[in-house]
Amino acid sequence: MTTHTLTVNGVQLNVSIRGQGSPLLLLNGLGGLIPAFNPLRDELPDYQTITLDVPGVGASQTPRWPMRLPAHADLIADLLTQLAIDQIDVFGVSWGGTLAQELALRHPLRVRRLILAATSTGPAMWVKPADIVGFFGGGSSAKRRKREGSPDSIQSLLRFGVGNGMLTGDPRAYLHQLAALVGWTSLLRLWRLRQPTLILTGERDTLVLPYNGHILRRSIRRAELRVLQGEGHLFMVTSAELTAQAIRDFLNPTDHARPTT
Repeated sequence: MTTHTLTVNGVQLNVSIRGQGSPLLLLNGLGGLIPAFNPLRDELPDYQTITLDVPGVGASQTPRWPMRLPAHADLIADLLTQLAIDQIDVFGVSWGGTLAQELALRHPLRVRRLILAATSTGPAMWVKPADIVGFFGGGSSAKRRKREGSPDSIQSLLRFGVGNGMLTGDPRAYLHQLAALVGWTSLLRLWRLRQPTLILTGERDTLVLPYNGHILRRSIRRAELRVLQGEGHLFMVTSAELTAQAIRDFLNPTDHARPTT
């Protein structure tokens, strides 16, 4: 896939723009690389999808010091300005869902509609840095088997994502992104959001448990919740067609009836 290197406020970003139509910004999860969105983008050919490797991940520049989440949001807003996009729909998954919330809170006129997938009002994934270091650093076979017991555990997801080129293999990138969330929460600010918001959660998500979706729905005034039955944390990959249909139903409410909870 063709990507572009754009310099925004002195930071080099690896950016991918694909398709024509209404612009849709895709914000990735922890360690997520641009190809992680390929299955979903294949289902949305009539949208102009824009995604990127966030600073410190993939081919984007690694800052000297970890950026806090508000700085990430401001950088995204400046990227949109450089791309001459005044307003855009935003889909954020997991860690990217927290970034999407911060972007909508700090730059409300930039975001037309908001889609929050497998995320929460606090750290998008309750991951311990030791789990990341343990995965890349190895350890005894017994400890690895214990960590990887669940098919939806962080260890299993990392193995799947790194092996399929969807997640970075650099442990520093994960630590930078986790550092961005230290002390961050949107819970007491979400009442300020005015954008229509769709919340997607997997019924079997063991990393960001479904109750987080209910908290988001109750905290955002114009929010609706859709629980994807039988799906885990990676439903945008494992059920890209279903996820794309939920996006279409929400972004084009006159074409389809809205989902009910």
